[in-house]
Amino acid sequence: MSDNTHVLDLLPAYVLGGLEADEASHVERHLLSCLICRTKANALQNVNEQLSFAVPTVTPPSDLKNRLMQRVQAARLQQMPPSAPGRSWQERFLPVWGIASLALIVILAAFNLALWQRLNQLEVVTAPGGMVAIPLSGTGEAPSATGFIIIGVDGRNGALVVDRLPPLDNGQQYQLWLVRDGRIISGAVFSTDEENYGGTRIEVSESLLEYSSVDVTIEPSGGSPQPTGAKVLGGPLFAPKFLITPSG
Repeated sequence: MSDNTHVLDLLPAYVLGGLEADEASHVERHLLSCLICRTKANALQNVNEQLSFAVPTVTPPSDLKNRLMQRVQAARLQQMPPSAPGRSWQERFLPVWGIASLALIVILAAFNLALWQRLNQLEVVTAPGGMVAIPLSGTGEAPSATGFIIIGVDGRNGALVVDRLPPLDNGQQYQLWLVRDGRIISGAVFSTDEENYGGTRIEVSESLLEYSSVDVTIEPSGGSPQPTGAKVLGGPLFAPKFLITPSG
């Protein structure tokens, strides 16, 4: 399999650390030169990092452990043939290990399903030439607002398009912020029209693929050095920590 062949089928296992060393090395080499697969890998990585926070914390019943052990013991007795003299403890333990393995498979299947469901919700739109459009979501300050970050093939050209974001009073504008490793820089200052629609080019010195997320806040006209107002839009840019963007 050449490095020019997409590796989309291997990405879920790669993000979860389930590939053999040679397969993982092949995927990493391919991601350095393929924006499509890198974008998909970034989305999966983001979902993988946030998945644990999507499940509500539930306190198990106090008798759960006892009931579970009773079921394991019952299953063990049903599957285990009569003990023969001299039978080792390893042989007697095998049926229970089979039950535990089955439970582990079920848990992993459920995790994989949840991962793909989250990925479908966060999926980016990829144009044939490699340009991508990444959706942004409104916050409680502007719940109906939507937007897209449009990134060029090389990541060095981008634009922001927003909708359902109402015009601000005189003396205020919206400001786009790019976030990476706790550092926040301004990407654009813009306004929306009377139809709650707006757009602007994103001006940064580095590739947009280097950043992990974006925020849009309400700031004084002309922008602020750092965010000071309410956040109205935001979303991830799917820039994973385990990828190295090639230079040149």
